[in-house]
Amino acid sequence: MRKKKEKQIHIPVGERVVGSLELPRDIVLGMPKITVLGDREAFIENYKGIIEYDNTVVKLNTSLGMITLLGELLDIKTITDEDITISGKITKMEFLF
Repeated sequence: MRKKKEKQIHIPVGERVVGSLELPRDIVLGMPKITVLGDREAFIENYKGIIEYDNTVVKLNTSLGMITLLGELLDIKTITDEDITISGKITKMEFLF
């Protein structure tokens, strides 16, 4: 009887190296890191730019794709070249990678 062949997931070389050396992926690979505090605040590190912004939607460009935050009374609390804090009533987060 033949064994079923398992599907292999392709992991880029850079990620394998980072994983084997136990280095922080967000820093080495420039991946976005998102910290959410309840439904009131989101802190996104390693974003690349703002695509859209108003009090109901914030769309951010990242190295992996787009992150969209939807909600009410959304506001940019803090912003630097590398990170951004969005406050307000966050009802939904979408990822388009």
